[in-house]
Amino acid sequence: MLNLRGAVLLKIFAVFVIMLSVNYAYCAEDVQKKSRDSGRFFTEMGFITGFGSGSIPEGNYQPVFLIGHFGVDLKRYFSGLKNHSGTLSVFVEPQINPVVNPQTDFEFGIGIGLQYMHSIIGNLSAYVLGSVGPHYISVVTTKQANGFIFADTVGAGFYYYLTKDSAINVGYRFRHMSNANLADPNGGIDTSSGVIGYSVFFD
Repeated sequence: MLNLRGAVLLKIFAVFVIMLSVNYAYCAEDVQKKSRDSGRFFTEMGFITGFGSGSIPEGNYQPVFLIGHFGVDLKRYFSGLKNHSGTLSVFVEPQINPVVNPQTDFEFGIGIGLQYMHSIIGNLSAYVLGSVGPHYISVVTTKQANGFIFADTVGAGFYYYLTKDSAINVGYRFRHMSNANLADPNGGIDTSSGVIGYSVFFD
């Protein structure tokens, strides 16, 4: 039988595949067969999943990420960016993340940040990002008070465009969580994560 971690990861993979299929169908029908909707607020909408690992005194801290990614290209608002070949966007990432080790826990919150993406060659683009935002964690550890907390994230990776308006992405993220000394203990929890996602793009 699958252990808890294997079962959770299998379910996450199934959700990701379903989201990929639905979003790809939506993109093909609504974006590629019709004129693109210039009135849409977000210029990128996607889903990201992944697995992270960090260390606390009780063992490895291992969240499974379930993240929505919603970005807005800043070329819309800053004329100086219009002729730049890269894309600077502001994004929000609501998320609900089950934690599979050292015991079954959960975390949820939202990240707000900036992402810069630039084409490398052909359909391949590279990106870097950074975000910060409030979270809630349920884990009980001597290193960090649970409850309200802040998450600071930096990351980098690649987008590979499947079509003009859709892409898969893979990347690495480093995240630090602590509570700005609002409660003790406040030793912080750091995680290194691998992520994979799928996005649809709009004008």
